[in-house]
Amino acid sequence: MPFSKRIWGFDLSEMKWSAFKGKNMYDRRWHLRRERLIAYQIAMNICLAAECTATYSLSKYEDLQTHVQNYAFTLVPAYAVELHNDDIIAAEVLTIVFCVFVATLFGADLFFLVLWPRRTYPNWYNHTRLALAVGITAGLLAAALMSTIVIADHSAFITGAPTAMQQRYTDLFFRPPLKYNVYSVNIAYICLLWIGWVCTVHYTHVHGC
Repeated sequence: MPFSKRIWGFDLSEMKWSAFKGKNMYDRRWHLRRERLIAYQIAMNICLAAECTATYSLSKYEDLQTHVQNYAFTLVPAYAVELHNDDIIAAEVLTIVFCVFVATLFGADLFFLVLWPRRTYPNWYNHTRLALAVGITAGLLAAALMSTIVIADHSAFITGAPTAMQQRYTDLFFRPPLKYNVYSVNIAYICLLWIGWVCTVHYTHVHGC
């Protein structure tokens, strides 16, 4: 059975690596093509950086929880302690999810725009895509606000052991610190997240033009 040259209306014969050359990608013959591609790439890359930084922080705080709780059993006296950091974990998960959505929507748009610049789409598709962009932008704003509030004002804490023992645990496992706003990784991911949100707002505005 011969391989179809068209899938979902896309002509596969138009797919060429040369489409990704700078002079072809930023050709001004199409309305707002250059502006859209620049907005896509900046938003995707910055949100990817925010996602990776948040993922690193999440991994470190999960490890801290595991290490402190396990270490408490090895000392005399042993305590069944709990390290509470669900607030920052939730903020980072929300950040990761919406940064992935940004990469998915913007990446698809970039791919279609580069390879099929002449293709027109039905109104329902354009409206759906714009609605998704607005929803993702709102979700990213929620992630940025939640992350900012949690990191600025909150702290992880330990229960189930006296204060002196808690200090002993954190003296050994001091990175990441219990206080979120003194960990540089957290500050970095918030800054990247806000910049990424501004870029998604710009993308959504350009997309609606």
